[in-house]
Amino acid sequence: MSSRSPCAPFAGVPRPLIFSSSRPEDADPFEHKFSFPKTLLTCEKTVGHVIKRWQSFGRWPRRSPASPQPGVGASRSRWSARRAGKDQSRKPGELNAMDRREFLIAGGVAGIALGMAPVRAQSGTIKRGGTITVARTDEALSLDPFVVSDNGSIYNIAQICEPLIMADETGRGLVPGVAESWTEAEDGLSIEFTIRDGIKFNNGAPVTVEDVIFSLTKVSDPQGSYGFAFNPLSSIDKIDDRTVKLTLSTPYAALKSALSLFAASIVSKEAYEKDPEAFGQAPVATGPFMVESYVRGTQVVMVRNPHYWMNGEDGEPLPYVDKAVLKYVPESNSRVLGLQNGDYDTSLAMPLNQAASVDDMDGVSLEVSPSFRLDYVYLNHGKAPFDDPKVRLAVNYAANRDAIMKAVYFGFGEIPNSYMPKVAFWSDAVEPIPFDMATAKQLVEESNYDGTPIQLMVDTGNASFRTAATILQQGWQQAGLNVEIVEYDVGTAFSMTEQGEFQAYVSYITSDINDDDELASIQAEGTGATRAFFSNYNDDEVNKLLSQARQESDREKRAELYARVQDKVYHAGYSVPLNFLPYVNGYHDYVRNWRNITVGWWWLRDMWLDK
Repeated sequence: MSSRSPCAPFAGVPRPLIFSSSRPEDADPFEHKFSFPKTLLTCEKTVGHVIKRWQSFGRWPRRSPASPQPGVGASRSRWSARRAGKDQSRKPGELNAMDRREFLIAGGVAGIALGMAPVRAQSGTIKRGGTITVARTDEALSLDPFVVSDNGSIYNIAQICEPLIMADETGRGLVPGVAESWTEAEDGLSIEFTIRDGIKFNNGAPVTVEDVIFSLTKVSDPQGSYGFAFNPLSSIDKIDDRTVKLTLSTPYAALKSALSLFAASIVSKEAYEKDPEAFGQAPVATGPFMVESYVRGTQVVMVRNPHYWMNGEDGEPLPYVDKAVLKYVPESNSRVLGLQNGDYDTSLAMPLNQAASVDDMDGVSLEVSPSFRLDYVYLNHGKAPFDDPKVRLAVNYAANRDAIMKAVYFGFGEIPNSYMPKVAFWSDAVEPIPFDMATAKQLVEESNYDGTPIQLMVDTGNASFRTAATILQQGWQQAGLNVEIVEYDVGTAFSMTEQGEFQAYVSYITSDINDDDELASIQAEGTGATRAFFSNYNDDEVNKLLSQARQESDREKRAELYARVQDKVYHAGYSVPLNFLPYVNGYHDYVRNWRNITVGWWWLRDMWLDK
């Protein structure tokens, strides 16, 4: 999802589940205070410090010819677990967040069980009450799930509204939400949901089948933000007072994941129809929290929903805390200082150059957790010189991703082998494109490139992406291309991208569901409304493979199909992938059960304050 002003570009057209733009000025999570290239020395020192710390925990994978990237991806994500050793406040045998997940995975705990009782075995007696304050980089533009597509709004909505099916405590699985169960037809063309018995909205009104039909009709509107995700849905019918039936025109393997979208939340038909604008300020829904106050550009204050249906580990209704305050704090140093001073219990998107110092704060943990995010350079195949596949491949071979990983990401992340984030069907068998200047030069010489300067676009004020662009510019010019970096404010840059008025754009994309279908299709399906997410990529074989994968119910066969798509699109030079970037947050150790899930948000309902 976008982090800023995302709605306008998609007005009137089917919008993607996810889209990319940059963070606002001063909101850059990778913010670093140096000028390139002098600071590479500083970066080396910082990365070296990080590596040294990790190796001291005995878990840092050292460099080897077979693994050229230093500690990335899942191994790095265990930072918090390893550093728990310095946390003297934890009791012997107590599990922190990452340990707990590993324990659950090892124990084979079923997803549904996790959903019904999401808080597990992290330290002794649960304490209820108090206020958790979280500093965020993104502001909420609205709390109406049917009109937004920006992360600032979505992550708030996830605390207030619930769909029939929800993301589990990791974001990789699904658990029952408003629906307590469902039954799928053998032919895959229909599914019946049973609404949870006695479930109520936060105003005390019961949830009805009519509310479910209203909500699903809203989200599946082809003109709506996420209507494209429900194209196979042909009808929504009431069976009885607790059962609703969805009928499909074709089998749709990703249906349940699509139904877990925030935009598929079940809301009060009466409240929404009465005043949609008021609803966007304080939704009437079934989530664990309800809005106490919402001041755009400042904060959203939420209090517990007294009618919430899910119980915690102590047998009492969730959430554990009485109140949650989500503050909009775009300036990264303010988030760090606020965390240090105790103004915030958790600060999101730590500046990566300060990650080590945050990790060293007394009583504070650094969370590094996997995400469904990919930072990459959009390429417009509809404009020269990127209409020539040899040039697209040349800029990939000439991209010094190792230097970018050090200078921009300080070692956090993983160099990608894909055109999309690592979701459910990512394949490690796809051969990565290496940094190979000789091959890049040869491709440029063989191409139709005429020497016209290439405009490499970045968002004004985004220091990290500006640094990445500088490194790319050096490599591309060495390969024989003329490159100039141009800057526009994020709104202008994305609008230009949407309209096809760009050549190359440094940005990112994220997924907020656990299935590959949406992003794989949005980015690579040439027949879609966004023209393969503004790349103008179109390949008949890829379109066919994506259609097959969408309808295929066998996961192994789906994985094979998506691997073929990944390999073909990636090696066609669809884009210039830069990093599978994890979430990097700081939180006080007294915040129990803190976790950033892969789809981007955090289940505040499960957290409690041990102070």
